[in-house]
Amino acid sequence: MADVNLNALVDGLSGKVGKKMVMRQRGGRTILCSRPTFSGEATTKQKDHRERFTNAAKFAKSALANPEVKDEYKLSVKGDTFMTAFTAAVTDYMTAPEIASVDVSTYKGKVGDAIVLGSAKEFKLITVSVSIQKADGTVIESGAAAASDALRMEWSYKATVAVPDLTGVKVVITATDRPGKIATLEKSL
Repeated sequence: MADVNLNALVDGLSGKVGKKMVMRQRGGRTILCSRPTFSGEATTKQKDHRERFTNAAKFAKSALANPEVKDEYKLSVKGDTFMTAFTAAVTDYMTAPEIASVDVSTYKGKVGDAIVLGSAKEFKLITVSVSIQKADGTVIESGAAAASDALRMEWSYKATVAVPDLTGVKVVITATDRPGKIATLEKSL
């Protein structure tokens, strides 16, 4: 892949160049690269991926129709020459949400103790719920965590029920992203 700089002849061009090269526009720059090749009938895996990508494009168009969501996606790609709000929305759809960290060090089983969670990517998580459970899965308490910062990189949950004995108690975190994909993480105390 070649990046064409300061060449008035090809500036702004896109399309096929001969039989083996293609010019593309990315981030206001002209890129010269090899022409993609296709070999016969698409496999089932390729068809599934194309359908998933089509759904991602539909999601992106729908999400960007909301000005607030569009501004979030624009902010998430600020400074990246090759990313746009649309590509950020497509990427959001194509990748699963990820709970990067869970800090239970301040949770001692008292009302008001905090459980702090971290997201792997900014704006990725839309809702986060926390469930404190016994070893057998019986729910002691559950509720929604609140985003601690504007980028939704950190979330916090305050306990509402006292748990005198933390033996076998676990915390189950469920996070949902804008496209509706769910990530779950379980941490024993």
